[in-house]
Amino acid sequence: GFVPDSLVEVVEAMEAGGGGADALAQLPSHQLFSDVSKRTRAQLDANITVLRVGARTLVSGMHAALGHALRAKDAQPAVLEWVGKAISANGVRATEYWQQGQGDSGELATIGFMYNLSWVLLKLCEPFIDPASPHASKIDPTFLLSKHRFDTAKDTKLHASEDAVMHWLDPRNEDARERYMRHMASERTGAADAGGGGDGDDDVAAAGDGIVVSTSFGTISEFFFCAMRALHVTVVPAFIRQSNVHERQYGQIEREARRLRESGEDPARLAQAEKELDKSLMRRLTFEAHLCDKEFTAEALRFYVFSMTWLLGLACGEKGAPLDGAGVPVVQLPLSPRVPRLFRVQPEHTMDDAVSFVKYVGWYDPGALDALSDAQLATLLTFITTFLGAPRYLHNPFLRAHLTEVLALFVPPEKGGRGGAGAGGYQTSRLAGCLASHALARTHLAPALMAFFVDIEFTGTHTQFYDKFPYRRAMAAVLEHLWQIPEHHAAIVGVAAQPEPDRFVRFMNFILNDSLYCMDEALSKLAKIRELQREMDDAAAWAALADEARTEKRDMLRQCEEQAGYYMQLANRTVHMLNYLTTDSTIVRVLMRPELAGRVGSMLNSFVFRLVGPQCLELKVREPERYHFNPRLLLVEIAEIYIHMASQREFATAVVSDQRSYSPELFQRAHAKVLRYMLKEDQQKVFHALVASCAEAAAHEMQLEEDLGETPDEFACQITYELMSDPVLLPSSKIAVERSAIVRHLLSDETDPFNRSHLTADMLEPADELKEKIAQWKAERLAQRKSGGGGAPMDVN
Repeated sequence: GFVPDSLVEVVEAMEAGGGGADALAQLPSHQLFSDVSKRTRAQLDANITVLRVGARTLVSGMHAALGHALRAKDAQPAVLEWVGKAISANGVRATEYWQQGQGDSGELATIGFMYNLSWVLLKLCEPFIDPASPHASKIDPTFLLSKHRFDTAKDTKLHASEDAVMHWLDPRNEDARERYMRHMASERTGAADAGGGGDGDDDVAAAGDGIVVSTSFGTISEFFFCAMRALHVTVVPAFIRQSNVHERQYGQIEREARRLRESGEDPARLAQAEKELDKSLMRRLTFEAHLCDKEFTAEALRFYVFSMTWLLGLACGEKGAPLDGAGVPVVQLPLSPRVPRLFRVQPEHTMDDAVSFVKYVGWYDPGALDALSDAQLATLLTFITTFLGAPRYLHNPFLRAHLTEVLALFVPPEKGGRGGAGAGGYQTSRLAGCLASHALARTHLAPALMAFFVDIEFTGTHTQFYDKFPYRRAMAAVLEHLWQIPEHHAAIVGVAAQPEPDRFVRFMNFILNDSLYCMDEALSKLAKIRELQREMDDAAAWAALADEARTEKRDMLRQCEEQAGYYMQLANRTVHMLNYLTTDSTIVRVLMRPELAGRVGSMLNSFVFRLVGPQCLELKVREPERYHFNPRLLLVEIAEIYIHMASQREFATAVVSDQRSYSPELFQRAHAKVLRYMLKEDQQKVFHALVASCAEAAAHEMQLEEDLGETPDEFACQITYELMSDPVLLPSSKIAVERSAIVRHLLSDETDPFNRSHLTADMLEPADELKEKIAQWKAERLAQRKSGGGGAPMDVN
């Protein structure tokens, strides 16, 4: 897409040392990167450099030519119209269908043409994209509401429905007003606004109080929004397509080629796989040569950081966001609960493109972020902190999710592989230092991150259960890094220390949910891998299988290996989160609340059971490190959580109340196999004391169960089927349940489990009469036990 076909002999002359760099710059990428697997990295880098020099020369010439045309007043309207139409004609590139590799580019301009046009438009914006420039204020926020250059009526807005936009543009139109009012009513009926869903708040415009769209626009607005739209249909989709489609295809082909080499079973198929691998590498190198050109990414990053400043100004309302001495926007948090209309009506891509571009550049060319100025990095963190904690300002939860991926780029990787590198980060001490010193982030970032950890559970899509995991992985990496910074550490503990720490309880609930699910998935897949490996090790039985059956089992093995590694990484991360969070006594006390304590105990017990119980040999796979599985280190982390919680007297009861997995023998086996070698002496003392306390608590629980006998149905919780101690009545279904059991359910799902009606903890009705009956029944049973000669009943106080 950059130049037509040229002469092959030029390449041959270059490889023979005959010079001809200018001629080589005329070659298409598929010739420069032919036989890519046979070339050295130095040769490939030289060809990439030549391509970049050629592209820069071409763009500089086009910039000069277009600049001359735009300075001619009679030519300017026609040139801008041509630019707008060229961008709009290629709008299909911005669709999800095309980004997933399904679109046909035959009817579109080449990607090279659109790339060059985008770069020229960036250069036209250079004079005014300094936030301190007096010209920056001339950008008209109503540009994309007009049909002057682009029709964005169908584009999803940041936080406004189509009905809302039509009403605000024409508040005198009664039909538009009625549609808006019906829409808001359906939003309120559909779901309570939890700070993210719906349009946020009713914003009915009075006559004469609507959004007034300008009738004409200056060249600064033209250049800014044309550049934004060009990047929207070209560069960002190219990054997405490369990451989501081509990189995945390359990985699949590479794994298949490696398997064929190792097996030696099909030379013809191997040759075809290696040919496809070469084509995939050529595509990657062409992509790298152009979209990772440092000059281009520097200009695009400067543009997008400026657009973030512009969006912050819109979000702050009429007064905007003033700049400090370094040119960084100053934002007062929290933002106003009344979201400014001019912010709400901007197309979603105005924010998502900026965030996505920074993310992809961080992944593909990390050094580009390190080249940003201190003010630009500070602006980026201000933007992330502001909108991550402002769900009312962003209708789409994935906009906030993408912010967490960019935030992970500020986290340095840990030794041993856990950390920023595993979640998308890479990163230098300079970026990590910016994160540590940013004043707004020190106060607001950690609480916002923890709140969004909960919010991402509910994306509203049919795949919402799985949507959360990659984003929570990034958030976990960031939170672990913040935990080590005193100011951020204090902010995290501050959320737990609130008189009613409901937000923190929900945060911990979802950490427990993820730990259980991911660990179960990972260990189940490891067991399946072992089974398949043993089948393949039986040479005679394997050879007796039909080709189709062997292929099916190999495919199953590959799938299990991918899933085991993925879920094991997530499980390791969440267990590690629990480990470091429970070093704080305030957080431990929160975990001992009735709705959480039993879950913590049963979860830890189940992990120990899977790792050292009777079926632990099912997890003995070859090369466990391939799946990020280190059972010894995992067992130590689990033991340390037990140790951190041991200071709470009621924790032993929580551990033994889990009748499915608790066993004194399991603790002994874990200690004999691993813990006696890997725990410190003081840790071992606490661990042994906890084991003794658990044994004592188990004996007491057994005695109490024997003293009370069978529980009457009317006194049993309809969720746990255990004797209630604090019964409550569900207002809709009128069923009595244990308070801690229903509160635990409501942490993940705010519905009545018996009829799915809306239910929150404050709607529960105390069942005082039933509670008194239960207490009276227990007293009678214990008295009968005592009078019946069974010895002194257990003290249940």
